[in-house]
Amino acid sequence: MKKQIITLVTALMAAAIGAQAQSRLEPMTQTQQKLWGEKYFGTWLSERAIQQMLIFPSFSFPSALYVYYGYGESERLQVKWCEVKEARPDEPRLKLDSIEVKTDKATAVMFSDLIKHAVATCMFNDERMGFDGTTYFFGNSIRVATIWSPDSGSNCKRLTDVLEKAMTAVKHQNEEELKALLPEVESLTEVFKKLYPKD
Repeated sequence: MKKQIITLVTALMAAAIGAQAQSRLEPMTQTQQKLWGEKYFGTWLSERAIQQMLIFPSFSFPSALYVYYGYGESERLQVKWCEVKEARPDEPRLKLDSIEVKTDKATAVMFSDLIKHAVATCMFNDERMGFDGTTYFFGNSIRVATIWSPDSGSNCKRLTDVLEKAMTAVKHQNEEELKALLPEVESLTEVFKKLYPKD
């Protein structure tokens, strides 16, 4: 009986968490800016990146994907992450690390366009915050949109999936792996362009 109760509670919690996931991006509000704090958020938000995705899991460390081109920047994608390192008691145990892949302008523009058009379709959303999950931020230093644990099968889930695959390609230092994502990037960009409000 005890095992059945535990199974039932686990299933109910999983259903509640799934029901709390979001299906669309929303603008980052002033309340969210205060909640995340300028200092903490500022560690990850790049002023120089054309577009970016910041990932803040509930129970692990943040990471980020940055797209650079133009304005004196070389064409590249960069990943930054936080990891725990071995340290003496008087040293910090958390370390910021980063790696990048240089690419051609067309590839950088395609990834930038995907994020730009996704952000342009964001709207205020009441479906937010559950028990656990990951908060994603997209955009540049001027316009930021956010989503909490996107619904499985949604366009926003496709967005986070393809950009997380891009992060893996950058960590592998594999431009071909990055370029293999371009058909999905292009297809999803067209989806977001069609989601623009009609008036």
